[in-house]
Parts: sequence; structure tokens; C-alpha cells
Amino acid sequence: MNERPSSPQWGTATKAMVGLALLMVAAFVLWRLGHLMPLLLLAAILSFLVVPIVQFLHIRVQLPWGLATNVVMIAVVLVIIGASTATGVTVIGQLQALLLVVVRFLGDLPAWLNSLSIGNYTLGPWTIDFSQLDLAALGDQLLATIQPLLRDASGLIASLATGAIESLTRIVFILAIAYFLTFDYRQIRKVLLGVSIPGYEEDFRRLRISLSHIWRAFLRGQLLVVFFTGILTWILMSVLGLRFSLGLGVLGGIAKFAPIIGPTTAGLVAAVVALFQSGNWIGLTPLGHAVLIVACVIILDQAIDYLLIPRIMGTSLQLHPVVILIGLLIGATLAGVLGLLLSSPTMASLILLGRYAYRKMFDLPPWDPPVDILQPGQDHEPLLLHSLRAVRDRFRRPGD
Repeated sequence: MNERPSSPQWGTATKAMVGLALLMVAAFVLWRLGHLMPLLLLAAILSFLVVPIVQFLHIRVQLPWGLATNVVMIAVVLVIIGASTATGVTVIGQLQALLLVVVRFLGDLPAWLNSLSIGNYTLGPWTIDFSQLDLAALGDQLLATIQPLLRDASGLIASLATGAIESLTRIVFILAIAYFLTFDYRQIRKVLLGVSIPGYEEDFRRLRISLSHIWRAFLRGQLLVVFFTGILTWILMSVLGLRFSLGLGVLGGIAKFAPIIGPTTAGLVAAVVALFQSGNWIGLTPLGHAVLIVACVIILDQAIDYLLIPRIMGTSLQLHPVVILIGLLIGATLAGVLGLLLSSPTMASLILLGRYAYRKMFDLPPWDPPVDILQPGQDHEPLLLHSLRAVRDRFRRPGD
């Protein structure tokens, strides 16, 4: 029997050339199809969120994987359709009204700053002379920064309100990609788990577990945080007698995706609404009402950060506020709103990979002390039950 000739191994130069060629092809594809990357990323996130539900139906309810996928995706479509009916129209209407209030405030801002720069103002033992400050130039810079964001927001809300064909096409595209990713999840997962470099199997396993832990904790935990924040903000604004309480609740929940900057912006928008509101049941002046609302928003945000988020998400990200702000700035610059929302887990992932690369470059052991979050042997359960059990255990009191 004739033996098959063995395939010659590539030399270092050949490997380098092939690797460089692959990088150039990937860069070209990203350059040409960059506008599709946000849609593909949203589809991947949606698939990541619904896979545990499909697994639950497949394992616990004994549904075939394909049937479970169809059931879950039909439910997602029904939720989207339901959100576009009465409740969705109400929310969009209030968001449009909020946008008009902010636009009106920005339109009156130059005149208000001009009047503020006239004369001195006494605050207790201090006297402030605003005439020494160039408030008009500050207002112009502020308007130049905010107006493009307002145009983007108004365009997004208008497309949601009118059901634009382009928006509908994007939603269908995202749902279709998410469906196929979920339907073939087990095959895709097997392929990804099989990708490794000989001798680095354990490193790949630990890094994979840690990265999955970061993104799973953020995406699934963040949805709960956003939901509870939106509900609590809506209740707070209703109790304080503020108009557009439902829209402010939606805005407050979405703002929680962007730490520090998001809640601050939502609180300022609520204060602007209070300034333009003619009256309130508390009997405060518009300025006093705005100050009260800002104080209550700060208290609510701090309570959520210290009481709710640790119980739902744990300490998986462990990012310093400076790192969060840098990530928000970079994410917004590179990928717009989507980069802003996903900046925190992206920074946590880059820091994890950076620590590993640093130790390998200087011949330091990467696992002593470990750079990953989980210790060896603590692989996560790929089930929805794991997330539910984690939430239950965090809220359970000792001795229950």
C-alpha cells in the first residue's frame, strides 16, 4: 500500500504572509461592510439572550431544539409588535414631547446665559461675578456639541413613530440573523470550542469562561437593571408630579446602559422638564422642583448602584470610574450609541486579555495570581437556570 505524502509544514515567513493577508482581507471587509456591523452585533446579542430560554424549553420541557427556537423567536416578534401598539405609541409620544422640551430649553439657553452674566449673585458668604465669564461662548460650544445628538435622536424617534421602511428592514434583518444563530447554536458552539492552539488548550478554556462570564453578567444582568431602573424612575417621577413620567422612566432605564453619563443626562432632562412645568402638587417653584428632582434622581441612582446592581450582576466587571469614562468616550467615538452602551464589558474584556498578554510577553505565569475571574473547574452552566439560581441566591438571606 502506498503511503500518502505528508503535507509540508509552513515556515515562519509563510505563516507571517498568510496571517498578514488574512488581516488585510478582514480589514477590507470591515471597511466595506462597516455599516452592517452594528446590525450583526445586535443580532448576536439577541441570540445570546434567547439561547438560555431555548435551552430551558429543550431540556426541561423536552421540546426539539428547532421547535423551541421557533417558539421563542415567535414570542420575540409578538413582543416587538406589542411594543409598537398602544403602549409603544404612548412612550414614543412622550419621548417626542421630551425632545421638544429639551430643544426649547436649548433655544432659550443663549438668552438665559446672557441675562445671567449681568450683575453679581450672592450665595451665603460668597459673591459670584458671572460677568467675568464668557458664558455666551460656553453656550455656543454646548449647542454645537448637543445639536448633532439631538438630530440623531429626533431622527430615530421619528422613524420609530412612522414605522419607516428602512427601520422595519433592519429589524427583520436582525431577527433573521438571530434566528439562524440560535437555531445552529450547538454546532457553532462546538466549532468555537474546538478552536485552540496546541499547548494552549487550558489558557483558551479559562479565558473563554472568563469572557463569557463578563458578557453574560453584563447583558442578562443589565437588562434586569434597566427594567427595574425604568420602573422605579417612572414611579418616582409620577410621585413628584412631573409630566412625561412614562417617557422619563424609559429614558432613565435606557440611560443605565451608560454608567455615570447616562443617569446624569437623564436627571438633567428631568430637571429641564420641571423648569418648564407650570406647577406641581408639592407647591414648589419650578427651580425648587427641579432641585428636588435632581436630588431624588441622585439618591435613586446611588441606591440602585449599591443595593440592586451588586445583587443582580455581582462584581464581574470591577472597573474604576476613570476606566468607565474612558471607555464611554472611546466607544461613542468609534461606534456611536452602540459603542457607548457596550463600552463597559468591552473594556473589562480588553483589560483581561491585556493582563494575560502582558504576563506572557514577560514570561510571567498568567495564572499565579490568576488574571481570569473564575478559578479552574468552575465552568458555568449553559442554562437559564444558572442565571435564575444566581439571582435567587443573591437575594436569599442567610438562614432561609
